[in-house]
Amino acid sequence: MNAVFMAVVTFTDITERKRTEKQLRDTVQRVRTLSQRLETVREEERTRIARELHDELGVRLTCLKLDLARLQSLMGESMFPREKMEEKIRSMTAEVDSTIVSVQGLVAELRPGVLDDLGLVAAIEWQCQDFERRSGIRCCCEARGGDIQLDRPQATAAFRICQEALTNVARHAKATSIRVLVEQLNGDLLLEIQDNGLGILVEKLADSASLGLLGMRERAVSLGGQIEIAGQPGKGTTVMLRLPRSEQADK
Repeated sequence: MNAVFMAVVTFTDITERKRTEKQLRDTVQRVRTLSQRLETVREEERTRIARELHDELGVRLTCLKLDLARLQSLMGESMFPREKMEEKIRSMTAEVDSTIVSVQGLVAELRPGVLDDLGLVAAIEWQCQDFERRSGIRCCCEARGGDIQLDRPQATAAFRICQEALTNVARHAKATSIRVLVEQLNGDLLLEIQDNGLGILVEKLADSASLGLLGMRERAVSLGGQIEIAGQPGKGTTVMLRLPRSEQADK
């Protein structure tokens, strides 16, 4: 009898050890995947910023340089063409204004000032408006429960999760409209992004190669939050984030 009992205990111990080892391997693999994704995202961001700087700022600054050279040549002419000078100055002023707008847009993408200045709700409202302008997909934002006080890491995580969800809609969903709900419930943040697109497939949710989905989950979990992603073919996808209020936000 004792021998049988010991065999059962030993078998249970081995099973538990194997389960623990598998969980450890899975965790290590997730960390590796996230590290690779982080580096990939960083490199993609560097490439995108370099392209933006070259295509937008580089070209415009070159045009301004040529305009300045033209102005200098006009000033050297014996018959000073004042009308041409004024026309060129107006053109250069418009180019400078356009360049400033491009710089502001690039800075806003990297870290929107509205997130720090006015808080998460205003930042997500801005994000929805900007997304609609860029993508042509109707994006409505609804805020409930008044102002939502979060600490900086929480606000940043919620903003980036919303950003990733909207990006996924634009890339994959073929949706025509999106509804974003920001709500405070018992001190927790509730964020819901719902589209009317194709609907995410179950196998896609379980796919470890879906780094965007994995990144959203890890952001939420790292701050004690929960995220659920559900969809039905032809009926759209819903991303639901619940983030508990931190003690730091109460101070």
